[in-house]
Amino acid sequence: MQPVPKGRHLKANIVLWWLRRDLRLHDNLALQAALATGAKVLPVFVLDPSLLCSKRMGLPRLKFMLAGLAALGESLRELGGELLIQQGEPRTVLSQVVRSVGAAAVYANCDYTPFAVQRDRSVANALEVPLHLFDDAMVHPPGQTLKADGSPFVVYSPYKRQWLVLPKPEVVSYSIREGQLHHLPGIERQPMPSLADLGFGSTINVPVAGEAEAARRLTRFTGGAVFDYSVQRDILAVDPFADGGEGAASGLSPYFRFGMLSPRQAYHAAQSARSAAASASQRESVDAWISELAWRDFYMHILFHFPRVHNSSFRPEYEQVAFREAPEELKAWQEGRTGYPVVDAAMRQLNSIGWMHNRARMIVASFLTKDLLIYWREGEAFFMKQLIDGDPAANNGGWQWSAGTGTDAQPYFRIFNPVSQSKKFDPQGSYIRRWLPELQAVPDAFIHEPWTMESPPKDYPPRIVDHPMARERALAAVRAVKTGSPVDRARPSRSS
Repeated sequence: MQPVPKGRHLKANIVLWWLRRDLRLHDNLALQAALATGAKVLPVFVLDPSLLCSKRMGLPRLKFMLAGLAALGESLRELGGELLIQQGEPRTVLSQVVRSVGAAAVYANCDYTPFAVQRDRSVANALEVPLHLFDDAMVHPPGQTLKADGSPFVVYSPYKRQWLVLPKPEVVSYSIREGQLHHLPGIERQPMPSLADLGFGSTINVPVAGEAEAARRLTRFTGGAVFDYSVQRDILAVDPFADGGEGAASGLSPYFRFGMLSPRQAYHAAQSARSAAASASQRESVDAWISELAWRDFYMHILFHFPRVHNSSFRPEYEQVAFREAPEELKAWQEGRTGYPVVDAAMRQLNSIGWMHNRARMIVASFLTKDLLIYWREGEAFFMKQLIDGDPAANNGGWQWSAGTGTDAQPYFRIFNPVSQSKKFDPQGSYIRRWLPELQAVPDAFIHEPWTMESPPKDYPPRIVDHPMARERALAAVRAVKTGSPVDRARPSRSS
């Protein structure tokens, strides 16, 4: 970690730019405001032990974040500045840095998770100088998209209608001139902390991180693949992180997660693409991707207004469902050994590269919560450990949608059939064969249901559950709650 010089350095007027999930120099509202003060700006990132040691902290995501910090640090050095990395409780670390450099204020962008809201309140109370927060992480932050009576929307469709018609914020432009960034003596060219420095072992390879890579991906996507998005977005074989990876999946989610790309940049790039569309179908595809930006805002909006969803179902009655405690089946699901090729391929992809196609996420989530009848938070927690783009709001919202416990949840009786999903979205089995090498030689006719072969592959596991039976079991469990029948609450509890 880079040491903070002792004593107060009052020769220059200084403000701190406290980075959290906004690892970029462009279109950054907190940075813009800090620069506008005319003071020298010292960028600071705090590695919080309460997050590093959390059961929900995933090493792939941490590795990607550190790579993003390294890229940002290099950009700052080119501008004559330095990124100060400190480890410790934010309220203590920031108070120390403020006193050490004589900072007049701290500038940061809002984060809307329950943890972040409480952390920022604690930091503001501890600092001897003002903490200025800016709504930077969403197109429309909480409080802008509300019902006529001022209450928050809890259903996506009316939320989206209002989201679409609200005036959109522009991308902010500013320049960082020579001498505007503060450079602490004694920290020049300090190495970026590694996983080993933080006490963690090695993990999977992650994509190239940083603002420049995010911009490159956005330009490539909005210049081509976005025009086929509505048609191609559910094809499972697309891997945007493979060498030369193309297809309708943008691969931008990890960059959104750490703010290497702003939602304003994405929205206006999409609108430019829409203006350049050559047909109505291409415009519809662009609109479909813009809807994903609205979904992203919606899930942050829900977590902010209803923080209880972080630990329990949005619909409280579904906490009464008699979920099963089946640790061996949960482990088989986590490791991709369920006997259902599309489920296993998706889980092995997740474990191999820290990412999974959105359609695949819905398939495996439905399988865990409906076919295996295991409490959704088991899957949500595992995703947060594995995903490089693991976002508390989006991950929670997606799992509750699949489990049928959330706001815009699919109806409880709509349960994904893993075989039909596989046939529809991986018709040739190319996705399955890539991630399940033991099924390479299985003919197309059996690739989605290898158990129907006369001699199934010996090194691939049999199905751990029969889908028709499991479907009826799941429906019965939910009906018992709806009719008020007694249930056996076998669901394990989880800490946050």
